[in-house]
Amino acid sequence: MEITFLAVVTNPAIVKMEVILPMKKLLIVAGPQGSGNHLFARLLSAHHNVVGWDSLQDNYWVPSDEEPFARYWVHPEELKFPEGEFFCANVSVPFFYDGVRQVPKIKEVAYQAIHQGVQPIIAVIVRDRNINELQQVRVGGECTIDTALEYFKDLSCHFIDHEAFFLWKEKYIEYLGRLLEFPVTTEGIDNFVTVDANHKYVFPVQEHWLDKEIRKGRKPFKLRQEE
Repeated sequence: MEITFLAVVTNPAIVKMEVILPMKKLLIVAGPQGSGNHLFARLLSAHHNVVGWDSLQDNYWVPSDEEPFARYWVHPEELKFPEGEFFCANVSVPFFYDGVRQVPKIKEVAYQAIHQGVQPIIAVIVRDRNINELQQVRVGGECTIDTALEYFKDLSCHFIDHEAFFLWKEKYIEYLGRLLEFPVTTEGIDNFVTVDANHKYVFPVQEHWLDKEIRKGRKPFKLRQEE
């Protein structure tokens, strides 16, 4: 842990040393149901200096109410931090706790963290809306994305891009580390990630009305005029 010393000189004969400790950080990774919550909880908990959802490092999926911070999304007043400097917590909006669908109290957890000297950082996952809705209906039988949009609209947060990760992998995780000022690692990045999670929802379009115009626009100017 880095410690910064400030020398405060009030008397030339006396030098007082003040120790300033870096603030602990809580990264709250959240998003609509089916947006990639387990994926990013795993990726952003992987660094050895981060206290997070360890069971996801060895398992593809674990129930959301078994996440280490799960109880606090329902009872934020009980928030307690284990030993450590960096913490990663995850929850979807909404989420299921003990069989009951709940809207997590993310704001209240963030306030509790501040009162305990821990800086909260909220990062909301963004996934293609069409695919996210298909995922929600397939798994849960209904679309809940509007619940998430309503909850997050007034929340100060960063955004994490689901598609950007599958395109850029290591570079994107390194970018997130810089953006969030949070320790990350790219080791084991492909664990449980064999194909793009959106692939199963995508089917080719044989023809579209704009195709002809695009092909025409790729030709030399003279040939375009001849058509």
